[in-house]
Amino acid sequence: MTRRPLAALSASALALGLVAAAPAAHAGTGKARTAKIRSFDGVSIVTHFFPAGGPAAGRRAPTVLLGHGWGGRGETDTAKGMLGALVSAGYNVVTWNARGFGSGGEANVDYHAFEGRDVRALIDWTARQPEVRLDRPGDPRLGMAGGSYGGAIQLVTAGIDRRVDVIVPLVAYNDLRRTLYRDRVLRAGWVVNLCLGGMTNGNRVAQKVRRACFDGVRTGRLEPDLERWFADHGPGNLIGGLRIPTLVVQGTVDTLFPLREGVATYRTVRANGGPAKMIWFCGGHGQCNAKPGPADHVTRATLAWFARHLRGDRSVDTGPGFEYIDQNGVYRGAAAYPPPALGPLRARATGRMTFTPLDNTGSATAAAPARKGKAIEVPIPASPATVRAVGSPRVTLTYRGHALQPGTALFAQIVDRETGVVVGNQATPLPVTLDGRERTVTRDLEAIAWEVGPASRLALQIIPGTGLFTWQRSAGRVEATVSVSVPRVR
Repeated sequence: MTRRPLAALSASALALGLVAAAPAAHAGTGKARTAKIRSFDGVSIVTHFFPAGGPAAGRRAPTVLLGHGWGGRGETDTAKGMLGALVSAGYNVVTWNARGFGSGGEANVDYHAFEGRDVRALIDWTARQPEVRLDRPGDPRLGMAGGSYGGAIQLVTAGIDRRVDVIVPLVAYNDLRRTLYRDRVLRAGWVVNLCLGGMTNGNRVAQKVRRACFDGVRTGRLEPDLERWFADHGPGNLIGGLRIPTLVVQGTVDTLFPLREGVATYRTVRANGGPAKMIWFCGGHGQCNAKPGPADHVTRATLAWFARHLRGDRSVDTGPGFEYIDQNGVYRGAAAYPPPALGPLRARATGRMTFTPLDNTGSATAAAPARKGKAIEVPIPASPATVRAVGSPRVTLTYRGHALQPGTALFAQIVDRETGVVVGNQATPLPVTLDGRERTVTRDLEAIAWEVGPASRLALQIIPGTGLFTWQRSAGRVEATVSVSVPRVR
Protein backbone atom coordinates (compact mmCIF):
# COMPACT_ATOMS: atom_id res chain seq x y z
CA MET A 1 0.00 0.00 0.00
CA THR A 2 1.25 3.48 -0.78
CA ARG A 3 1.19 6.34 1.64
CA ARG A 4 -1.18 9.16 0.78
CA PRO A 5 0.13 12.72 0.28
CA LEU A 6 0.44 14.57 3.58
CA ALA A 7 1.14 18.17 4.51
CA ALA A 8 4.79 19.08 5.03
CA LEU A 9 6.27 20.54 8.21
CA SER A 10 9.75 20.71 9.65
CA ALA A 11 10.20 18.18 12.45
CA SER A 12 11.86 20.88 14.57
CA ALA A 13 8.56 22.75 14.70
CA LEU A 14 7.13 19.85 16.69
CA ALA A 15 9.53 20.31 19.57
CA LEU A 16 9.63 23.01 22.27
CA GLY A 17 7.18 25.62 21.04
CA LEU A 18 7.19 28.76 23.15
CA VAL A 19 4.88 31.78 23.31
CA ALA A 20 2.58 32.44 20.33
CA ALA A 21 0.16 35.28 19.70
CA ALA A 22 -3.40 34.69 20.89
CA PRO A 23 -6.16 34.37 18.28
CA ALA A 24 -9.22 36.50 18.10
CA ALA A 25 -12.03 34.81 20.04
CA HIS A 26 -15.09 33.81 18.04
CA ALA A 27 -18.36 32.34 19.21
CA GLY A 28 -20.41 29.88 17.21
CA THR A 29 -20.11 26.69 15.26
CA GLY A 30 -17.38 26.33 12.66
CA LYS A 31 -15.22 29.21 13.91
CA ALA A 32 -12.00 29.31 15.92
CA ARG A 33 -12.75 30.35 19.46
CA THR A 34 -11.13 30.82 22.85
CA ALA A 35 -12.62 29.82 26.18
CA LYS A 36 -11.54 29.58 29.81
CA ILE A 37 -12.24 26.09 31.11
CA ARG A 38 -12.72 25.69 34.84
CA SER A 39 -10.63 22.80 36.17
CA PHE A 40 -11.28 20.61 39.22
CA ASP A 41 -9.87 23.17 41.69
CA GLY A 42 -11.34 26.30 40.09
CA VAL A 43 -8.21 27.18 38.08
CA SER A 44 -9.06 28.57 34.62
CA ILE A 45 -7.31 26.94 31.67
CA VAL A 46 -7.09 29.16 28.58
CA THR A 47 -8.24 26.96 25.70
CA HIS A 48 -8.40 27.45 21.91
CA PHE A 49 -10.61 25.45 19.56
CA PHE A 50 -9.91 25.26 15.82
CA PRO A 51 -12.45 23.43 13.63
CA ALA A 52 -11.31 21.02 10.94
CA GLY A 53 -10.54 22.34 7.47
CA GLY A 54 -10.19 20.58 4.16
CA PRO A 55 -12.78 17.98 3.20
CA ALA A 56 -13.96 17.71 6.83
CA ALA A 57 -14.94 21.38 7.10
CA GLY A 58 -18.51 21.78 8.33
CA ARG A 59 -18.80 18.16 9.47
CA ARG A 60 -18.16 16.39 12.75
CA ALA A 61 -14.54 15.33 12.76
CA PRO A 62 -12.02 13.61 15.04
CA THR A 63 -10.22 15.98 17.39
CA VAL A 64 -6.57 16.27 18.40
CA LEU A 65 -5.40 17.89 21.63
CA LEU A 66 -2.07 19.58 20.85
CA GLY A 67 0.14 20.35 23.86
CA HIS A 68 3.02 22.81 24.11
CA GLY A 69 6.53 22.78 25.54
CA TRP A 70 7.66 23.71 29.05
CA GLY A 71 7.21 27.42 29.71
CA GLY A 72 5.29 27.96 26.47
CA ARG A 73 1.75 28.60 25.31
CA GLY A 74 -0.66 26.74 23.06
CA GLU A 75 -0.24 27.12 19.30
CA THR A 76 -2.64 29.60 17.68
CA ASP A 77 -1.40 30.16 14.12
CA THR A 78 -3.28 27.85 11.77
CA ALA A 79 -1.01 28.85 8.90
CA LYS A 80 1.98 26.93 10.20
CA GLY A 81 3.24 24.32 12.59
CA MET A 82 1.56 21.15 13.66
CA LEU A 83 -1.64 23.08 14.29
CA GLY A 84 -1.82 24.06 10.64
CA ALA A 85 -0.95 20.56 9.46
CA LEU A 86 -3.66 18.94 11.58
CA VAL A 87 -6.41 21.43 10.72
CA SER A 88 -5.59 21.12 7.02
CA ALA A 89 -5.69 17.33 7.30
CA GLY A 90 -9.28 17.48 8.56
CA TYR A 91 -8.99 17.38 12.35
CA ASN A 92 -10.44 19.70 14.93
CA VAL A 93 -7.59 20.87 17.14
CA VAL A 94 -7.66 22.00 20.75
CA THR A 95 -4.63 23.85 22.12
CA TRP A 96 -4.33 25.28 25.61
CA ASN A 97 -2.04 27.16 27.94
CA ALA A 98 -0.98 24.67 30.57
CA ARG A 99 -1.39 25.39 34.26
CA GLY A 100 1.12 28.05 35.32
CA PHE A 101 2.03 28.84 31.72
CA GLY A 102 -0.52 31.43 30.62
CA SER A 103 -3.32 29.85 32.68
CA GLY A 104 -3.96 29.99 36.42
CA GLY A 105 -2.24 27.94 39.08
CA GLU A 106 1.35 26.72 39.20
CA ALA A 107 3.08 24.20 36.94
CA ASN A 108 3.50 20.83 38.63
CA VAL A 109 5.49 19.14 35.83
CA ASP A 110 2.62 17.30 34.13
CA TYR A 111 1.44 15.72 37.37
CA HIS A 112 -1.63 13.52 37.03
CA ALA A 113 -3.33 15.15 40.04
CA PHE A 114 -3.06 18.63 38.48
CA GLU A 115 -2.22 18.86 34.78
CA GLY A 116 -3.77 15.45 34.12
CA ARG A 117 -7.06 16.52 35.67
CA ASP A 118 -6.88 19.80 33.74
CA VAL A 119 -6.83 17.85 30.48
CA ARG A 120 -9.72 15.68 31.64
CA ALA A 121 -11.72 18.90 32.01
CA LEU A 122 -10.66 19.89 28.49
CA ILE A 123 -11.89 16.55 27.16
CA ASP A 124 -15.24 17.06 28.89
CA TRP A 125 -15.52 20.47 27.22
CA THR A 126 -14.36 19.15 23.85
CA ALA A 127 -17.08 16.50 23.87
CA ARG A 128 -19.70 19.26 24.02
CA GLN A 129 -18.48 21.12 20.94
CA PRO A 130 -20.81 20.72 17.93
CA GLU A 131 -17.99 20.06 15.44
CA VAL A 132 -16.63 17.10 17.39
CA ARG A 133 -17.21 13.50 16.36
CA LEU A 134 -18.14 11.32 19.33
CA ASP A 135 -17.59 7.63 19.98
CA ARG A 136 -20.36 7.84 22.58
CA PRO A 137 -21.92 10.62 24.67
CA GLY A 138 -19.17 12.52 26.49
CA ASP A 139 -16.43 10.60 24.67
CA PRO A 140 -14.90 12.38 21.66
CA ARG A 141 -12.95 10.58 18.96
CA LEU A 142 -9.68 11.89 20.38
CA GLY A 143 -5.97 11.95 19.61
CA MET A 144 -3.16 13.84 21.29
CA ALA A 145 0.05 15.32 19.89
CA GLY A 146 2.79 17.73 20.96
CA GLY A 147 6.40 17.77 22.05
CA SER A 148 8.38 17.63 25.30
CA TYR A 149 6.03 18.84 28.08
CA GLY A 150 3.27 18.47 25.51
CA GLY A 151 4.46 14.92 24.86
CA ALA A 152 4.52 13.81 28.48
CA ILE A 153 1.00 15.12 29.15
CA GLN A 154 -0.25 12.68 26.50
CA LEU A 155 1.14 9.75 28.46
CA VAL A 156 -0.19 11.11 31.74
CA THR A 157 -3.66 11.70 30.31
CA ALA A 158 -3.80 8.35 28.52
CA GLY A 159 -2.86 6.74 31.81
CA ILE A 160 -5.84 8.20 33.67
CA ASP A 161 -8.54 8.72 31.00
CA ARG A 162 -9.67 5.96 28.63
CA ARG A 163 -11.26 8.48 26.29
CA VAL A 164 -7.85 9.13 24.70
CA ASP A 165 -7.76 6.95 21.57
CA VAL A 166 -4.40 7.66 19.88
CA ILE A 167 -1.22 9.45 20.97
CA VAL A 168 1.97 10.73 19.33
CA PRO A 169 4.35 11.68 22.16
CA LEU A 170 7.30 13.61 20.72
CA VAL A 171 10.62 13.96 22.63
CA ALA A 172 8.79 13.15 25.86
CA TYR A 173 10.03 11.63 29.08
CA ASN A 174 8.95 8.35 30.62
CA ASP A 175 10.75 8.52 33.98
CA LEU A 176 11.44 12.09 35.08
CA ARG A 177 13.72 11.23 37.99
CA ARG A 178 15.84 8.92 35.83
CA THR A 179 16.39 11.48 33.11
CA LEU A 180 17.05 14.48 35.40
CA TYR A 181 19.02 12.60 38.06
CA ARG A 182 20.58 9.53 36.50
CA ASP A 183 22.65 7.65 39.07
CA ARG A 184 22.05 10.65 41.34
CA VAL A 185 24.05 12.92 39.04
CA LEU A 186 22.02 16.01 38.22
CA ARG A 187 21.51 16.94 34.58
CA ALA A 188 22.43 20.45 35.64
CA GLY A 189 22.85 22.04 32.22
CA TRP A 190 19.24 21.34 31.31
CA VAL A 191 17.93 22.00 34.81
CA VAL A 192 19.22 25.57 34.50
CA ASN A 193 17.52 25.96 31.11
CA LEU A 194 14.26 24.52 32.43
CA CYS A 195 14.35 26.80 35.44
CA LEU A 196 14.84 29.86 33.27
CA GLY A 197 11.98 28.85 30.98
CA GLY A 198 9.71 27.97 33.87
CA MET A 199 10.16 31.15 35.89
CA THR A 200 10.21 33.89 33.23
CA ASN A 201 7.55 35.40 30.96
CA GLY A 202 5.03 35.48 33.79
CA ASN A 203 5.23 31.73 34.37
CA ARG A 204 4.63 30.17 37.76
CA VAL A 205 5.96 26.81 38.96
CA ALA A 206 5.41 24.73 42.08
CA GLN A 207 7.58 25.31 45.14
CA LYS A 208 9.40 21.98 44.77
CA VAL A 209 10.38 22.90 41.22
CA ARG A 210 11.83 26.15 42.52
CA ARG A 211 13.75 24.24 45.19
CA ALA A 212 15.17 21.87 42.59
CA CYS A 213 16.26 24.86 40.55
CA PHE A 214 18.09 26.67 43.31
CA ASP A 215 19.27 23.95 45.69
CA GLY A 216 19.87 21.30 43.05
CA VAL A 217 22.06 23.47 40.85
CA ARG A 218 23.92 24.83 43.88
CA THR A 219 24.66 21.45 45.50
CA GLY A 220 24.57 19.15 42.48
CA ARG A 221 22.02 16.83 44.09
CA LEU A 222 18.36 16.51 44.95
CA GLU A 223 17.25 16.09 48.55
CA PRO A 224 15.37 12.80 49.17
CA ASP A 225 11.95 14.47 49.27
CA LEU A 226 12.61 16.15 45.92
CA GLU A 227 13.85 12.90 44.44
CA ARG A 228 10.64 11.19 45.55
CA TRP A 229 8.56 14.09 44.19
CA PHE A 230 10.09 13.86 40.73
CA ALA A 231 9.80 10.07 40.77
CA ASP A 232 6.06 10.44 41.34
CA HIS A 233 5.73 12.89 38.44
CA GLY A 234 6.78 10.57 35.63
CA PRO A 235 4.14 9.09 33.33
CA GLY A 236 5.90 5.72 33.54
CA ASN A 237 4.05 5.22 36.83
CA LEU A 238 0.69 5.52 35.02
CA ILE A 239 1.06 3.69 31.72
CA GLY A 240 1.71 0.11 32.76
CA GLY A 241 -1.46 -0.94 30.96
CA LEU A 242 -1.17 1.42 27.97
CA ARG A 243 -2.25 -0.27 24.75
CA ILE A 244 -3.77 2.43 22.54
CA PRO A 245 -2.05 3.19 19.19
CA THR A 246 1.15 5.03 20.14
CA LEU A 247 3.70 6.63 17.82
CA VAL A 248 6.82 7.40 19.86
CA VAL A 249 9.11 10.03 18.33
CA GLN A 250 12.46 10.61 20.02
CA GLY A 251 15.58 12.56 19.06
CA THR A 252 18.95 10.93 18.43
CA VAL A 253 20.66 14.12 19.66
CA ASP A 254 18.27 14.84 22.54
CA THR A 255 20.38 15.47 25.65
CA LEU A 256 17.44 16.09 27.98
CA PHE A 257 15.06 13.23 27.18
CA PRO A 258 17.35 10.79 25.34
CA LEU A 259 16.29 7.81 23.26
CA ARG A 260 16.00 5.60 26.34
CA GLU A 261 12.88 7.50 27.42
CA GLY A 262 11.06 6.74 24.18
CA VAL A 263 12.23 3.13 24.17
CA ALA A 264 10.65 2.58 27.61
CA THR A 265 7.26 3.85 26.42
CA TYR A 266 7.44 1.92 23.14
CA ARG A 267 8.26 -1.33 24.93
CA THR A 268 5.38 -0.85 27.36
CA VAL A 269 2.81 -0.50 24.58
CA ARG A 270 4.22 -3.45 22.63
CA ALA A 271 4.27 -5.63 25.73
CA ASN A 272 0.58 -4.87 26.21
CA GLY A 273 -0.22 -5.85 22.63
CA GLY A 274 -1.04 -2.32 21.47
CA PRO A 275 -0.12 -0.85 18.05
CA ALA A 276 3.25 0.87 18.52
CA LYS A 277 5.76 2.52 16.22
CA MET A 278 8.95 4.38 17.09
CA ILE A 279 10.90 6.96 15.08
CA TRP A 280 14.34 8.31 15.94
CA PHE A 281 14.97 11.64 14.20
CA CYS A 282 17.84 14.14 14.36
CA GLY A 283 16.29 16.72 16.66
CA GLY A 284 14.70 17.30 20.04
CA HIS A 285 16.40 18.97 23.00
CA GLY A 286 19.80 19.14 21.36
CA GLN A 287 21.76 20.36 18.39
CA CYS A 288 21.60 18.20 15.29
CA ASN A 289 25.30 17.70 14.56
CA ALA A 290 24.72 15.51 11.50
CA LYS A 291 22.60 15.58 8.35
CA PRO A 292 18.96 16.04 9.46
CA GLY A 293 17.27 14.13 6.65
CA PRO A 294 13.90 15.06 5.10
CA ALA A 295 12.37 17.99 7.00
CA ASP A 296 8.81 16.67 6.79
CA HIS A 297 9.45 13.05 7.77
CA VAL A 298 8.05 13.26 11.30
CA THR A 299 5.03 15.29 10.24
CA ARG A 300 4.12 12.87 7.47
CA ALA A 301 4.45 9.96 9.87
CA THR A 302 2.31 11.74 12.48
CA LEU A 303 -0.49 12.46 10.03
CA ALA A 304 -0.32 8.93 8.65
CA TRP A 305 -0.63 7.54 12.18
CA PHE A 306 -3.70 9.67 12.89
CA ALA A 307 -5.24 8.88 9.50
CA ARG A 308 -5.04 5.15 10.13
CA HIS A 309 -5.73 4.93 13.85
CA LEU A 310 -7.85 8.00 14.63
CA ARG A 311 -9.76 8.52 11.39
CA GLY A 312 -9.83 4.77 10.75
CA ASP A 313 -8.54 4.78 7.17
CA ARG A 314 -7.02 1.31 6.82
CA SER A 315 -5.63 2.12 3.38
CA VAL A 316 -2.97 4.39 4.93
CA ASP A 317 0.45 2.81 5.30
CA THR A 318 2.21 3.87 8.52
CA GLY A 319 5.52 2.30 7.48
CA PRO A 320 7.85 0.00 9.44
CA GLY A 321 7.44 -0.39 13.18
CA PHE A 322 10.83 1.20 13.84
CA GLU A 323 12.58 3.92 11.86
CA TYR A 324 15.87 5.59 12.71
CA ILE A 325 18.14 8.12 11.06
CA ASP A 326 21.92 7.84 10.78
CA GLN A 327 24.51 10.64 10.61
CA ASN A 328 24.15 10.76 6.82
CA GLY A 329 20.50 11.82 7.04
CA VAL A 330 19.22 8.43 5.83
CA TYR A 331 16.21 6.81 7.49
CA ARG A 332 16.38 3.06 7.92
CA GLY A 333 13.50 0.78 8.85
CA ALA A 334 12.94 -2.44 10.77
CA ALA A 335 9.88 -4.35 11.85
CA ALA A 336 10.55 -3.52 15.51
CA TYR A 337 13.15 -2.25 17.94
CA PRO A 338 15.75 -3.57 18.34
CA PRO A 339 16.46 -4.64 14.74
CA PRO A 340 18.11 -8.01 14.05
CA ALA A 341 21.56 -7.93 15.62
CA LEU A 342 25.00 -8.61 14.23
CA GLY A 343 28.04 -9.18 16.42
CA PRO A 344 28.99 -6.09 18.44
CA LEU A 345 32.17 -4.07 18.08
CA ARG A 346 34.33 -4.68 21.16
CA ALA A 347 37.32 -2.82 22.54
CA ARG A 348 39.42 -2.72 25.70
CA ALA A 349 42.15 -0.40 26.92
CA THR A 350 43.88 0.75 30.10
CA GLY A 351 44.66 4.33 31.03
CA ARG A 352 45.01 6.85 33.82
CA MET A 353 43.83 10.39 34.40
CA THR A 354 44.06 13.17 36.96
CA PHE A 355 41.21 15.63 37.35
CA THR A 356 40.08 18.73 39.23
CA PRO A 357 36.97 20.91 39.16
CA LEU A 358 38.82 23.12 36.67
CA ASP A 359 38.46 20.36 34.08
CA ASN A 360 34.93 21.58 33.49
CA THR A 361 36.26 24.83 32.03
CA GLY A 362 35.36 24.99 28.37
CA SER A 363 33.13 21.96 28.78
CA ALA A 364 30.23 21.31 26.47
CA THR A 365 26.86 23.00 26.66
CA ALA A 366 23.67 21.16 27.53
CA ALA A 367 22.74 20.87 23.86
CA ALA A 368 26.01 20.01 22.11
CA PRO A 369 28.96 18.25 23.85
CA ALA A 370 32.49 18.37 22.51
CA ARG A 371 35.39 15.93 22.40
CA LYS A 372 37.53 16.30 25.51
CA GLY A 373 41.30 16.59 25.52
CA LYS A 374 41.68 15.02 28.99
CA ALA A 375 40.31 11.50 28.74
CA ILE A 376 41.01 7.81 28.93
CA GLU A 377 40.39 6.91 25.30
CA VAL A 378 39.50 3.48 23.95
CA PRO A 379 39.68 3.16 20.13
CA ILE A 380 36.76 1.15 18.77
CA PRO A 381 37.63 -1.12 15.83
CA ALA A 382 36.13 -0.39 12.43
CA SER A 383 33.29 -2.56 11.18
CA PRO A 384 34.36 -4.92 8.35
CA ALA A 385 31.06 -4.22 6.57
CA THR A 386 29.05 -1.02 6.38
CA VAL A 387 26.19 -1.42 8.85
CA ARG A 388 24.61 0.63 11.63
CA ALA A 389 25.46 0.89 15.31
CA VAL A 390 21.98 1.08 16.85
CA GLY A 391 21.15 0.73 20.52
CA SER A 392 22.93 1.19 23.84
CA PRO A 393 26.68 0.54 24.04
CA ARG A 394 27.78 -1.14 27.28
CA VAL A 395 30.81 0.01 29.25
CA THR A 396 32.62 -1.71 32.11
CA LEU A 397 35.12 0.30 34.13
CA THR A 398 37.44 -1.53 36.53
CA TYR A 399 39.24 1.20 38.41
CA ARG A 400 41.31 2.28 41.39
CA GLY A 401 42.15 5.78 42.57
CA HIS A 402 42.00 8.50 45.20
CA ALA A 403 40.03 11.74 45.36
CA LEU A 404 39.39 14.51 47.86
CA GLN A 405 35.71 13.58 47.73
CA PRO A 406 35.83 9.83 47.05
CA GLY A 407 32.23 9.57 45.87
CA THR A 408 32.03 11.31 42.50
CA ALA A 409 31.29 10.55 38.85
CA LEU A 410 33.19 10.22 35.63
CA PHE A 411 31.44 10.26 32.27
CA ALA A 412 31.48 8.08 29.16
CA GLN A 413 30.94 9.31 25.62
CA ILE A 414 31.61 7.96 22.13
CA VAL A 415 33.31 10.29 19.68
CA ASP A 416 34.03 10.25 15.98
CA ARG A 417 37.80 10.80 15.90
CA GLU A 418 37.63 11.97 12.29
CA THR A 419 35.25 14.88 12.92
CA GLY A 420 35.46 15.36 16.70
CA VAL A 421 31.68 14.98 16.97
CA VAL A 422 30.26 13.32 20.07
CA VAL A 423 27.96 10.62 18.73
CA GLY A 424 24.37 11.63 19.47
CA ASN A 425 25.61 14.43 21.76
CA GLN A 426 25.36 11.88 24.57
CA ALA A 427 27.39 11.37 27.72
CA THR A 428 26.51 8.95 30.51
CA PRO A 429 27.53 9.25 34.19
CA LEU A 430 29.62 6.50 35.74
CA PRO A 431 29.42 6.72 39.55
CA VAL A 432 32.79 5.93 41.14
CA THR A 433 34.26 5.70 44.64
CA LEU A 434 37.93 6.65 44.63
CA ASP A 435 39.16 5.42 48.03
CA GLY A 436 42.14 3.33 46.91
CA ARG A 437 40.20 0.08 46.52
CA GLU A 438 39.67 -1.65 43.19
CA ARG A 439 36.05 -1.47 42.09
CA THR A 440 34.00 -2.16 38.95
CA VAL A 441 31.04 -0.30 37.48
CA THR A 442 29.06 -1.36 34.40
CA ARG A 443 26.53 0.83 32.65
CA ASP A 444 24.54 0.89 29.43
CA LEU A 445 25.26 4.18 27.71
CA GLU A 446 22.60 6.31 26.05
CA ALA A 447 21.43 4.74 22.79
CA ILE A 448 22.91 5.84 19.47
CA ALA A 449 22.22 5.42 15.74
CA TRP A 450 25.38 5.73 13.62
CA GLU A 451 26.60 4.19 10.38
CA VAL A 452 29.86 2.26 10.83
CA GLY A 453 32.11 0.70 8.24
CA PRO A 454 35.74 -0.06 7.28
CA ALA A 455 36.68 3.64 7.49
CA SER A 456 35.01 4.34 10.85
CA ARG A 457 37.19 5.90 13.56
CA LEU A 458 35.12 5.83 16.73
CA ALA A 459 36.46 5.87 20.27
CA LEU A 460 35.06 5.69 23.76
CA GLN A 461 36.20 8.46 26.10
CA ILE A 462 36.10 8.41 29.89
CA ILE A 463 36.10 12.09 30.84
CA PRO A 464 36.06 14.02 34.15
CA GLY A 465 33.23 16.42 33.32
CA THR A 466 30.60 17.48 30.81
CA GLY A 467 28.18 20.37 30.46
CA LEU A 468 25.32 17.89 30.29
CA PHE A 469 25.53 17.20 34.02
CA THR A 470 26.66 18.91 37.20
CA TRP A 471 30.28 19.95 37.14
CA GLN A 472 33.06 17.83 38.59
CA ARG A 473 33.24 18.73 42.29
CA SER A 474 36.22 16.63 43.32
CA ALA A 475 39.90 16.35 42.51
CA GLY A 476 41.94 13.20 42.25
CA ARG A 477 43.43 10.56 40.04
CA VAL A 478 42.17 7.29 38.59
CA GLU A 479 43.60 4.40 36.64
CA ALA A 480 41.22 2.08 34.90
CA THR A 481 40.73 -0.79 32.49
CA VAL A 482 37.81 0.02 30.22
CA SER A 483 35.79 -2.40 28.09
CA VAL A 484 33.12 -1.30 25.61
CA SER A 485 30.66 -3.21 23.45
CA VAL A 486 28.84 -1.36 20.65
CA PRO A 487 25.76 -3.10 19.15
CA ARG A 488 25.50 -3.47 15.38
CA VAL A 489 22.35 -4.20 13.38
CA ARG A 490 21.60 -5.23 9.82
